[in-house]
Amino acid sequence: MSDDRYITLPVEHQELKTACGQLVSTYGGQVAAGERIQRPQQHVSACCHKRRDKWLRIDEVATLESETLGHEGHPHVTALLARRAGFELVPTPTIAATGRDLLMLFAEQSKRSGKLAETVLAAHADGNIDQDEAARIEQATNQVIAAALAMRAEVRMIQREARQ
Repeated sequence: MSDDRYITLPVEHQELKTACGQLVSTYGGQVAAGERIQRPQQHVSACCHKRRDKWLRIDEVATLESETLGHEGHPHVTALLARRAGFELVPTPTIAATGRDLLMLFAEQSKRSGKLAETVLAAHADGNIDQDEAARIEQATNQVIAAALAMRAEVRMIQREARQ
């Protein structure tokens, strides 16, 4: 293999290569990913190599990410791109707007916010937040976000119905 095939990519591209590599690894490796996207293993390898200027196509990334749902780090590439654009991906609960009273949803949001506050205060009690406490805070935060997303879905349904 000649050295002229290897280049030094900018750090941003190397970070993207790392995310692609994590995605491929989560999928089951280069051979499995290559079979799924109908590309040879060598191509997948080059697309994950930090010194090669070959890239997975967006549809290939989408295919692999759609089939790694639920695995740690999912969605690897999309999350990186979102962070670069100044966004944070938040898992959305599987909900359907039901026409429930917004006041009930607001009450649920308030309850979850209260639990988050209790979790944060308990973690700060000794002046130091450890890894387990941080995980509990993250979980409580996700519950608050889920309640907010439920409210947003409900409001959007109301808006759609009003436009009809």
